[in-house]
Amino acid sequence: MELRVLVAVALAAILITGADGAKKGDDGNYESLFLSPYIKAGQIDLARKLSRVKLFEHYIGAETHSGYITVDQWKKSNLFFLHIRALKNPDAYPLLLWLQGGPGLSSLFGEFLEIGPLGIDGEGRLFKRHSSLQRHVNVVYLDQPVGAGYSFTKGLLGYAKDLNDVSSGVLKFLDQFITMFPEYTNRTFYVGGESYGARFAVGVSHAILVGKEPRVPLRLRGVILGAGFLGRLMNVADSSEFLYEMSLVTKKGRKSLAESFADMRRKVRTLIGKLAALLRLRKTIFTSEKKPTMFQKLTGFNNQASALYSERPLNMVQYEKYVQSDAFKRALHIGHDVEFMKAEGTVSTSLKNDYLTDISHEIEDLLKSYKVLFYTGQMDTLFPSQNLQEYFRSLNWIGAEEFRKAEPKHWKAYPTCRSVSGLVIRVRNMTDVVLLRAGHYTAVDEPDAANKMILNFIEDNAKEWGIPDDAETSGKRGPTKMG
Repeated sequence: MELRVLVAVALAAILITGADGAKKGDDGNYESLFLSPYIKAGQIDLARKLSRVKLFEHYIGAETHSGYITVDQWKKSNLFFLHIRALKNPDAYPLLLWLQGGPGLSSLFGEFLEIGPLGIDGEGRLFKRHSSLQRHVNVVYLDQPVGAGYSFTKGLLGYAKDLNDVSSGVLKFLDQFITMFPEYTNRTFYVGGESYGARFAVGVSHAILVGKEPRVPLRLRGVILGAGFLGRLMNVADSSEFLYEMSLVTKKGRKSLAESFADMRRKVRTLIGKLAALLRLRKTIFTSEKKPTMFQKLTGFNNQASALYSERPLNMVQYEKYVQSDAFKRALHIGHDVEFMKAEGTVSTSLKNDYLTDISHEIEDLLKSYKVLFYTGQMDTLFPSQNLQEYFRSLNWIGAEEFRKAEPKHWKAYPTCRSVSGLVIRVRNMTDVVLLRAGHYTAVDEPDAANKMILNFIEDNAKEWGIPDDAETSGKRGPTKMG
């Protein structure tokens, strides 16, 4: 059971007051820490000193840095990052770049709620996550593209329009990051992302594969794609059958959803119909505080992520409250004038043409060169697992036929687990996992299993995927019947 500790306000204040880097004062004016000037001037030791995060180091005992790296000086585009070194012997372990989705969410979500060593519970208390993959991995949590989370730019020209823009910004970030942390030069490297972040991970990894400039001195070994925005959107997001099977909608509701998705699939065939289809999609399966969507009306749910809960989990609510506090922003060198996720809508709108772009060829290229982990949540109401399984089977790569014929195996994250953690298919360099009892944000719902899954993939230990008993699944995960 994880050790939970109350957030000591007085202690945090002492730690924050002693942190260097951003100008602080009793008037509440504290500034962002921009590291690029120090990096370019060769003042690496000073950059590392100024970027230390004592708040994290106090709770988890690992070296931690944060701040801003400028990726476009003319557009004043700056990416915020949090870098946490592996808890023990960091020089022996690989580097993981973690990208959140949205698009527009902060990767602090991944740190506090999913894979990071410091978590927050439903009462706003910080705790050390003992199952965190950071026992054996160094992680960079990056708010990208520009405008996501605490990252920002000063004009509309600074926002990414497609995956090419996204990957350009990330590569420029990595180029400076490696200069600031030269110990990672030629280190084994992984790129991971969740939801739209999985799409970003594909873009960044493919850019590295084809040698896009600037070339970063990292040895990319694998790509981690969680609950990914990967296949044709109107297919992977069609939840009509899944919601009916979960008894969340009636036959009439299923019919309404199926008809809506059928209409969207017709619309996207024409240039003029694509925007109309995206607008209808927003009104169909997402949620809105102003006007209920079809999903909300049919299910009564105000949270679109999991069949297990109708409202946002309290730890998500507490997370957003905590990371917007003055104390937290001061500790992580975020300026008082930087608003959390202020530009989420602009980020999303700027990428509108990317939503319907097919990236299957890029994924197939990655399957030719690297290890790839696909994982989905059994209870995901946004991108139902069966829809993504069908998409994975459509990919053409050297192990495609073997994958299509493979039977999933039961997997338990730890020998002490009473219940099966997931269903696993491993074919050549591809691993496909369905995490049981997990929704769209798989590691929020099943943190121990999700962290162990990613560690198994990175460490490439076949024994850790062993079947705990002689049971086989009753049948192959067959194709989903589409509306």
